[in-house]
Amino acid sequence: LRGRSLVLARTEWVVLVSLTFGLFIASIPLHFSQLMAVSNEPRMWLQISPAQEHALLNLGLSVRSYAVYMLAVQMIVVMVFWGLGPLIFWRRSDDGMAIFVSLVSILYGATSVPISQALAQQLPAWRMPIALMNSIGWGTGLILFYLFPDGRWVPRWTRWLAALVTIWVLAWPFLPALDPDRWMFPWPFLTKMSWYATGIMAQLHSYMRRSTPVERQQTKWAVFGFTAAFTGFILFNLPVVLWSSLQVRGLSRLLYLLIGYPTLGLLPLLLVPLSLGFACLRYRLWDIDLVINRTMITSVIAAVLALIYLACVLLLQGLFLTLTGQGQSEIATAVSTLAIWAAFQPVRRRTQTLI
Repeated sequence: LRGRSLVLARTEWVVLVSLTFGLFIASIPLHFSQLMAVSNEPRMWLQISPAQEHALLNLGLSVRSYAVYMLAVQMIVVMVFWGLGPLIFWRRSDDGMAIFVSLVSILYGATSVPISQALAQQLPAWRMPIALMNSIGWGTGLILFYLFPDGRWVPRWTRWLAALVTIWVLAWPFLPALDPDRWMFPWPFLTKMSWYATGIMAQLHSYMRRSTPVERQQTKWAVFGFTAAFTGFILFNLPVVLWSSLQVRGLSRLLYLLIGYPTLGLLPLLLVPLSLGFACLRYRLWDIDLVINRTMITSVIAAVLALIYLACVLLLQGLFLTLTGQGQSEIATAVSTLAIWAAFQPVRRRTQTLI
């Protein structure tokens, strides 16, 4: 970028980043207050109920320690995103694609955790700016798939999809019914994943048809980061769908939030800014082909073994229910665990050969 285009791009970056920082920082103390407030009708999904407060006390923890823990793990993820964005802007502020990646990193980091929702819930006057920040953060994250790594619309139909998604996300604050996060589960997940599927198709098309060797290496890094985050997202949400006990605000859900949310919901997200940073700044630092190979093998093995375990549990519990009239059986769990142990090596060998 040069001349007016460069000045305009930098000005837009500074304005959007300043607004994002301001809104997010103002939300932190309000979010902490929400985490501290025990309620029978929680206004956010990380807020706990009286039953969960009692479970915390039985574990030797207080509500305050829970609030500090949840806020800390979220802030770690946000700080990594926010550390990458200014770094890319500082190193490559004359490159339009680098500026866009930097902006997406900051917006996506602020909207990937529910902290900013506290400001919208407690101060209704800020609902519109918060909703706009969330919609722009999601929309730019999707458009990044269409443009990365060289800023070209490849294939050409991606520009029309980008125009459509831009109109759609900008309408969310004004027409809440269009916001998929307000729909019944699993429609938000299915809708967003369908859109991201178009981005993956665009990346594959660009990788195979137009990319130079350097751009292919950059694409591998970006796909690696988003694949890891996507895998973590699925592994975090799948148990909630399969086991209804995790939807009830009791001990099971509390332990699931304490362990599953940081390890599956947040930590895989860290690979998104790190991989984008390597792609934009130091794409030759590691052998990404080896990293992707091992990551894909691990993800596929985890998914296959989870399905085998689930099928064994459901089948054996159904069998015991028919024979004994009792659906829950420790024998079913033990046999399923043995099946996983026996299947691990064959699944690993076949997966490694396939990939």
